[in-house]
Amino acid sequence: MTGLEREKSHQFAGFRTHILVAVGSCITSITSLLLFVQYGSQTSIDPARLTAQVLSGIGFLGAGAILKTSNGIRGLTTAAGIWATACIGIAIGYGYYVLSICAWSLVMITLYILKNIDKIIFKKKQTIFIVKVDSINIITMLYNIFQQSQISVKNIDIENTEGIYWKISFFVVYDRRIILDELVNELNNSKNIISVDYLH
Repeated sequence: MTGLEREKSHQFAGFRTHILVAVGSCITSITSLLLFVQYGSQTSIDPARLTAQVLSGIGFLGAGAILKTSNGIRGLTTAAGIWATACIGIAIGYGYYVLSICAWSLVMITLYILKNIDKIIFKKKQTIFIVKVDSINIITMLYNIFQQSQISVKNIDIENTEGIYWKISFFVVYDRRIILDELVNELNNSKNIISVDYLH
């Protein structure tokens, strides 16, 4: 279920990744217990060592799910979900089924219910980006940049100022947490763009 929610949110680590993490963590826990039962009387074996290494390895997997974009960092929730899935798998492997179910329930509440509350708290804002360019051919590139930055373009108005430059107005809707100034700086350094500004 955790993987399905991440898949639905168009994250790289989705359904199959979370299944593999949970199964691998569970197998590691069971293996460490079996080794302790079989060889514990012959040598000093700590059954927690194997599972500790699993959590260390999950850190690298989670790091691969985190992406830095011009408007901040994405994938932190997915990385945390992978880590939580590994912990649940370990608990199942050790036989703590009630604890695993409770932890899984909290993860589902966080991903589904709190996600909707988050949308209510951080409502969308609207503004107009005014972009002056020397070539109208880059309008598709600009549109794609807005989409990649999770800014929804609702309307586009194009005006030609006597052949000197093109003035393109993008009417957009965006999340309040997105830092628009960083996107403006990125666009101002792009080729064929004369200036970029937005209504504050």
